[in-house]
Amino acid sequence: MRLKPFDDQQLEANRSRCLKILVVPLLCFAALVARLFYLQVVKGDEFVRKAEHNRIRVLRLEPPRGKILDRDGRILAGVAPSFSISLIRKDVPDFEALIQELVKLLEEDESKIRARLYKGRSLPLYRPVVVARDVDWTTVARVEARRWKLPGIVVEVSPKREYPHGTVAPHLLGYLGEINKKELASGRYPGARPGDLVGKFGAEKEYGRYLRGKTGRRILEVDATGRLVRVLREIPPVSGDDLFLTLELPLQKAAEEAMEGKVGAIVALEPSTGRVLASVSTPGFDPEAFVRGLSTQEWKALNDPITHPMTNRAIQGQYPPGSVFKIVTAAAALEEGIVTANTQFYCNGHFRLGRSSFRCWDWRGHGYTNLYKALVESCDVYFYNVGLKLGPDVIAKYGFGFGLGRPTGIPLSNEQDGLLATVKWKRQVMHDKWHDGETLAVAIGQGFTLVTPMQAAQLIASVANGGTIYRPNYVEEIMGPDGKVIEEWRAEAVGRLPVSEGHLRMIKKALVGVVEDSKGTGKRARIEGMTVAGKTGTAQVVKQEKRRQDEKMAWKHKDHAWFVAYAPAEAPEIAVAVLIEHGGHGGSAAAPVARKVLEAWREAHLPKPVTPVIHSAFMMYGGGQP
Repeated sequence: MRLKPFDDQQLEANRSRCLKILVVPLLCFAALVARLFYLQVVKGDEFVRKAEHNRIRVLRLEPPRGKILDRDGRILAGVAPSFSISLIRKDVPDFEALIQELVKLLEEDESKIRARLYKGRSLPLYRPVVVARDVDWTTVARVEARRWKLPGIVVEVSPKREYPHGTVAPHLLGYLGEINKKELASGRYPGARPGDLVGKFGAEKEYGRYLRGKTGRRILEVDATGRLVRVLREIPPVSGDDLFLTLELPLQKAAEEAMEGKVGAIVALEPSTGRVLASVSTPGFDPEAFVRGLSTQEWKALNDPITHPMTNRAIQGQYPPGSVFKIVTAAAALEEGIVTANTQFYCNGHFRLGRSSFRCWDWRGHGYTNLYKALVESCDVYFYNVGLKLGPDVIAKYGFGFGLGRPTGIPLSNEQDGLLATVKWKRQVMHDKWHDGETLAVAIGQGFTLVTPMQAAQLIASVANGGTIYRPNYVEEIMGPDGKVIEEWRAEAVGRLPVSEGHLRMIKKALVGVVEDSKGTGKRARIEGMTVAGKTGTAQVVKQEKRRQDEKMAWKHKDHAWFVAYAPAEAPEIAVAVLIEHGGHGGSAAAPVARKVLEAWREAHLPKPVTPVIHSAFMMYGGGQP
C-alpha cells in the first residue's frame, strides 16, 4: 500500500499545534519564576520580619516607679512586685473560648475583661494587652496550671505602688490610674500604651516624668504555640527617680488625726522658706484603691456630692476668710493713715448704715476699741468704720499685696485663685454698682472675698517672717537611682507685704494677744511653754439674725471655722492655717485643732519646753495691751 505524502498545509498546522502546547508550560514556568522572584527578592525582607514575629516575642519590662519619701527619708509611697495577666492576641485561635476560661480563672466579670481587651485594640497583635493587674499568687498558680488551655496568655511581673503608712497625705501624693485616650495623644507620656499606669493627681502627676523610669525589654524565642523556648536578649529597666518631700510624717499624721471626722483642710508652712510641712484635706481617700481597682462602693464614696473626698481643699477649696482677713484690713488702714495704734471707735454691738444695721459678732459690744483690741477681740464694728474709710478698691489692693486673689504657685494642678472684689469687677461681672454695705462685708472677710487654706497659710507665714512672701513648695529634692541629686529645691521669694516694719510689728503684737490675752478669741490655741500668735475667723455661710442659735442650725448652714497661727512667736518656725467647713466659731472649733498641730511640732523640735512668760513675750512686741 502506498503512503500518502504530507502536504505542506497539514505540516504547518501540526507545527503550530505543537508550539501552542509548548508555550503553555513555558508561561506557567515563567509565572512561577516571577512569583518566586517577587516573594524571595522583592518581598523577602518583609516576610522574614513576619516569620521572626511568629518566632520572636518582645516583652516590655516595667521599671520600678521612683519612691516618694518625707524629708527624713520615711517612705510614703514605695514599690512592691506585682503579677499581671496579659494576652498576646496573635496567638489566640478562639477568643470566645479563651475569654470564658479567663472569667473562671480570674473570677472577674466578663464585661471587664472584654473592656480591657478593647482598650488595647490599637496595639499590634503581637504586643501584650493587660487583662488583669495585681493578681494574687493563687490566681497565678491557677493560670500557670492551665497554660496548655490558654494560648496567648502571659504572666508578667511588674512593680506596683504600696503605701507603708496607709492613707497619709493622699491629696499631696496623688494616685496612679490607667492612661486614657487624651493622655496617650498628648505626647506627655512617650512610649506609653493602653493599660499603663500614670500619675493622675498630686506629686504622682506633677513629677511623673521623674518617677516613671525607663522601660526595659526581654526578647524571647517561642514555639508555634507561643510557649517560651529561650531568652535571646534582655535590656533591664531603669528605676524612676525618688522624690523627697518637705513633709514631716509625724506632723502630717498629727494633723490628720486632729481633723478626723471633720470636713476641711490644714496647711502648715515653714515661714522662712515656704516649705510645706503638712497638708491635709478631709475627707481623704485610699490611693491604693486606684491601683487594685475601685469597687462600686468605693467609687460611690469618692463621688459623695456633699463631702467631695477627691477635692484637695487645701488648694481648691475657696471660702470667705472671715476675721482672718482683718489682718489685711488693719495693714491697709495703718499704711493709708486711716488709723494709728491709738485711734478708737465705739462698738455698742451694731453699726448703722442708712436704714440698715450691721451687727458685731458680740451683740453686747466692745466699747471703745483701738487696733490692738479690735484684732484681739475681733471687733467687727471697728473694721466696719475702717472699711468705709478705705473703700473696696484700696482693701482689694492690699489683699493682692498679701498674695490673695491669685494662685500661690505651688506645683499642683487646679489650684484656685480665690477672689478679691473691686468696683470694676462687680460692674463687669454682675452688671451692678457697688454698695457701701458690701464694703462693710469685705472689710471683715465676708461678701465676695474668697481664699484657699493654702493662701491663708502663705499670708500668716509672710506676717510671721517679717513680710516676705514665699512660694509654697513640697518637694525637697529629686534623687536618681544612683544616689545623685538631680534637682534640689531652693526657697523662692515672690513678693513683699505692703506693710512697713513698724506697722507689721503692731499687728504681730496683737496676734500674740489673740492667743495669749485673757480676752483673746484664740485662747484655746494657747500652749504652755511656747508663745503662739494667731487669728480666729468665723465665715458666715447663710444670713443669721441671731448667731446665738447657730448650734441649732443644720450642718450645711453653719459657719466655717478658721484659725491661722505661727509659733514660737519670738522666732517663728511653723505657720498653720486651719479651715473646718461648717465647724462653727473659729475660736472654739479651729483653734484647738491648730493647737494639736503646734504641739506635735513642738514635741519633735522642742522636746524640752522653753519657759517664756506671757509678759516677756508681750514686752518683746512693745508692751502689754493698750
